[in-house]
Amino acid sequence: MLSDARSNAGDFVGSIAIAVVTMLIWSFLIAVTITPAIAGWVLSDGTAEGWRAKGVKGGASAWLFERSLRLAIANPVKSVALALVLPITGFAAFPTLTAQFFPGVDRNQFYLEVEMGGGTAISRTEATVDGIDTVLRGTEGIDQVTWVTGKSAPAFYYNIVGGRDSAPGFAQALATTASPETTAKTVPALQAELNASFPEARILVRSLVQGPPVNAPVELRFVGPDISVLREQGEIARRIMTELDMITLVRTAVEGGAPKVSFEVDEAKARLLGLDLSTVAQQLQAGLEGVTGGSLLEGTEQLPVRVRMGDGLRGDLGRIAAFPILPPGAAAVAAAGVYPALPLSAVADFSLVPAESVIARKDGERTNTVQAFIQEGVLPEEALVAVRGALEAEGFQLPGGYRLEIGGDSDARSNTINNLLASLGLIVTLTIATIVLTFNSFRLSAIMLVVVVFLVGFSMLALEIFQYPFGITAVIGFIGSIGVSINAAIIILTGLQADEGARNGDQNRMVAVVMGSSRHIISTTITTFGGFLPLILGGGGFWPPFAMSIAGGVLLSTVVSFYFTPQMFALLYARKRRAGETGAAQDVLVLDAARLAAE
Repeated sequence: MLSDARSNAGDFVGSIAIAVVTMLIWSFLIAVTITPAIAGWVLSDGTAEGWRAKGVKGGASAWLFERSLRLAIANPVKSVALALVLPITGFAAFPTLTAQFFPGVDRNQFYLEVEMGGGTAISRTEATVDGIDTVLRGTEGIDQVTWVTGKSAPAFYYNIVGGRDSAPGFAQALATTASPETTAKTVPALQAELNASFPEARILVRSLVQGPPVNAPVELRFVGPDISVLREQGEIARRIMTELDMITLVRTAVEGGAPKVSFEVDEAKARLLGLDLSTVAQQLQAGLEGVTGGSLLEGTEQLPVRVRMGDGLRGDLGRIAAFPILPPGAAAVAAAGVYPALPLSAVADFSLVPAESVIARKDGERTNTVQAFIQEGVLPEEALVAVRGALEAEGFQLPGGYRLEIGGDSDARSNTINNLLASLGLIVTLTIATIVLTFNSFRLSAIMLVVVVFLVGFSMLALEIFQYPFGITAVIGFIGSIGVSINAAIIILTGLQADEGARNGDQNRMVAVVMGSSRHIISTTITTFGGFLPLILGGGGFWPPFAMSIAGGVLLSTVVSFYFTPQMFALLYARKRRAGETGAAQDVLVLDAARLAAE
């Protein structure tokens, strides 16, 4: 579930699950082996007095707590209604939570991508990179910059998308800064400065983020049969998206294509000179691209030596037009000191035309993906909503037979959720079975399942109160909060079920059982909240939402534990049992009366 290749959520949350499962297994083994042995030596025999032997009594707070429990159990319907206010408020606040499914990364690193126009030579790319590098090294707070030109840099972070090879117009850099705070401040400033200083290049400055690898945070994927229509629709969408302030860069997969030189050879003239199309093409290939004329041994590696015309000829269309074409037999004439070469323009005309774009396909269908990159601090979901709103405002409509798909962060989020929920049916079934077997009662199990739902509402309410975003770490926190908080309800229901007076509806016994369990529940709640408090106070984008969803959910869950669970036990279990016993007693009286009448 956590290792899907396309949505590898386990890369950054799988270790949490492994650590928790390992901890629970070991804590269980310690609880049933070491703890009882130590308790037999350390615990008193019950005759000692004082807080060290019998714990803190609570004083006035314990008295007030007991009074509130008596009032709540005496009025179970009102108590249940009041206890539901907080979790329902949490669910109602869910739409207002900031949607940041994949959290940010607090690292002193960021990276750049430089993309030149189609057909750019690597020498020109290197010249642009040198200029950008000068700006980077002159920026305060940047300690180190490492460049790779002509291909993607080695993956130094788990979700960076690479795959660019033999790309002379592409370069990638990793920059190290003084601190994560410096990174957050430097990235947006550099993006604006480099865009203004190097208009000939498409420059992207990006911070590191969590989540599965995606090419861009916002992607619109146009799918249809005609590549020209896909190109046109992509250009319209690109223009609309570029006008949004939160968008820093927009690029499309299907573009106009790089410029190329097209030669139209006059075959009649060529034949008069003894030339044909293949001969002209071969000589152009040899002069402009070169031919291998030998090899060079450098260490243990053999490098080919390519011979071709100089850069001055290959980069000038006028000189290419004057490229010397040798007719057949020119080698023999050249031996006599005569070079019967004629310019290419004598047999051919040339023009600049756009090259055909690479046709991208997904699942066998032609696609044009429009990728949008957003400003630092803008959430992908927020940007996607803005893009959709801008398209609707412009009246953007696709022709018949074409459709729009959403990619990027939104698609990765959907895949991740699907993978996380893939085993949900099995997990829910096993959970219900375990609870039913624990209590041997469907009514008590139903109470537990309702408690589980409310615990999620408490975690959402905690996120809303402290203004933390909702994301995958918060989802993992919900699961952890349920696992911790449900123990309190289990302790209370087990105690009530085991007490004969509580089973028979004795309110005094119910209060006594809950008061006896409260020491364990409150101590567990305090230690859990305190354990996660350093993660909350530490700040950052990854741990605080996770810690708050657990700590806040566990803290608020005491409301359900004390003012919902015992009351529901009184309503659904004790009252039902009391009614059953009353009916059985009435049956006995009827039988006794019938026997007496017969006698």
